[in-house]
Amino acid sequence: MHKIWNFHGGVHPNENKTQSNQLPIVVMPAPKQLVLPLSQHIGKAAKAIVERGDYVLKGQLIASAQGFVSANIHAPSSGYVSALVERTLPHQSALSGPCIVIDTDGKDQWVELNPATNPESLSKQELLNLVHAAGITGMGGASFPSAVKLQLKSDIHTLIINAAECEPYITADDRLMREYADQIVAGIQLLQQLLGQPQCLIGIEDNKPEAIAALRLSLSHKMDQHTNIEVCVIPTKYPSGGEKQLVEILTGHQVPHGGIPANIGIVCQNVGTAKAIFDAIIKGQPLIKRITTVTGKAAANAGNYEVLIGTQVEDLLAFAKVDLTRTSRLVMGGPMMGFTIQDTQTPLVKGTNCILAAADLELAPVADHHACIRCGQCEVACPADLLPQQLFWFAKAEEFEKAQDHNLSDCIECGACAWVCPSQIPLVQYYRYAKGRVKSINSEARLAELARQRFETREQRLVDEKSAKEEKRKIRAVAAAAAQAAKRAANPTEEDPIAAALARVNKQKQEQQTAAAPKSPEEAYKELKTAAAITRTKLKKTSTALANAKAKDHELEASLQQTVDQLTVKAEAALAELKAYEAKLGLDPEKEKTLLVAVAKTNAAIRKLEKTLATSEDPQALQKDITEAKAAHQIATKSLADHQANPTAKPASAQES
Repeated sequence: MHKIWNFHGGVHPNENKTQSNQLPIVVMPAPKQLVLPLSQHIGKAAKAIVERGDYVLKGQLIASAQGFVSANIHAPSSGYVSALVERTLPHQSALSGPCIVIDTDGKDQWVELNPATNPESLSKQELLNLVHAAGITGMGGASFPSAVKLQLKSDIHTLIINAAECEPYITADDRLMREYADQIVAGIQLLQQLLGQPQCLIGIEDNKPEAIAALRLSLSHKMDQHTNIEVCVIPTKYPSGGEKQLVEILTGHQVPHGGIPANIGIVCQNVGTAKAIFDAIIKGQPLIKRITTVTGKAAANAGNYEVLIGTQVEDLLAFAKVDLTRTSRLVMGGPMMGFTIQDTQTPLVKGTNCILAAADLELAPVADHHACIRCGQCEVACPADLLPQQLFWFAKAEEFEKAQDHNLSDCIECGACAWVCPSQIPLVQYYRYAKGRVKSINSEARLAELARQRFETREQRLVDEKSAKEEKRKIRAVAAAAAQAAKRAANPTEEDPIAAALARVNKQKQEQQTAAAPKSPEEAYKELKTAAAITRTKLKKTSTALANAKAKDHELEASLQQTVDQLTVKAEAALAELKAYEAKLGLDPEKEKTLLVAVAKTNAAIRKLEKTLATSEDPQALQKDITEAKAAHQIATKSLADHQANPTAKPASAQES
């Protein structure tokens, strides 16, 4: 007899399994419509390969797996594809997702099947290909693609078949083992063949005596085949069906943090998955149906039903005669790990093992929770040996890094902590929220890192391209210079073409300058005045900077002094050139300045007199003075205009007056 170990924590809720495990499995006929979500598994959603209006046969591939972690989806019955639309998904979030809708025709006509004629001769890769093609996922609820889980690089010494079915109310695996024990054992042997013939331990709780007897009877018929399969009866305790907990119960080893059973040479598969693998390889049938428990006090015909994947919940409830008027909560899954559904058109998927139609008070009512009293019962019940109370506080405060440091990822969301909590805190919901946020944050960080890497790669590529172009240019320049040198050496009397071209350009410039019309004296005078003004401005700014540098003993003092000296010379030269040109033209700039001052003075005198006019005691005398001032201003203005029109003329007599 195989030794059995224990694991930390666990609880003993009411089993409530006798409601549904007393009758044989009932095959439900194909409903009028099937709704198949493209995402029925962990990983990337499948891609539809059919279109609206297509006719499909039972077992035909209608959506292909995308990527490594994905799974194919097949038509559960024959009929027409009526739509590819968004429908409510069977998930805690109740979000919608893309689905293929098939209107069945009632013929249930199979596509041509290709069962393996000699499965014992198949290689591991051939078996894997068949499992992948059949779209098999974990049937215990996690729905991880089986082909991925079985494609291992490490050696496996133990295959564990999970037949515990520890969740209350659910009896789908119990009835499956009672009625299909031979096919399950055959599926287990195929798994052993695929994994290299490891020993197999079937972990089953002691509350399923009929299933235990059926499996042992089936194994006794295969004694001549030297089967290395053992049925291990374990005590009934929730959640003994958790993968890591079952590994510890049957082997005494714990799966390392952040690891999987394969890290310690173990692979776990659900008993329903073994049956699906048998159907795929021996019968050639893809995964298009499963056993689902319908139970609860609102179900008149509680039991287990063989239903097609994609059957809507309302069709199954009607077939099982569930009274929705008595139903207080409709749960997909069990009371511990399941979730409430509001839309009865939600489809059943590959991992749907139970529909619980609970009547009033059959399940604890959803109530407002109270403050944590720090009783510590959640820690005692936690099968993963975590600190649920601390994880709750971290999730509530959104301190996700601390939650990860306390091994949030090891939480299996079994609900044992919430079940024992006297404050009725929905702890699992907090953990799910924290996990979702951590996943989102990590995804954003990965995208940001990828963006950074792409940017840096692009920048480096541009630098490399520029360097390569510069290197090619240098090589071409060296080659061209060498060619020119060789050419000159071969013919030393030949004129250098580059020098000749430059000479021609210079000659053309000189000719253009010579042919250009001469500047007028006014234009030349204006250019000289502008040049002198610019030089004076530069000298003034640089002198100011030099004074600041001297005050602060700045290191640029010597450089600025040199610049000032140079600008002083340039300013004096520009001024001298301007004076010389003025003398040449007979210009008198000082006279123009004197006339400008006269105009300004007379204008100022007028404004001053006009301001005092309002307060003057003798306005008539003041008005006379204003008239005389305006006359003087007109004379000064006319003198300035005459001088600017003829700058070489003698000054007007108005200035003398």
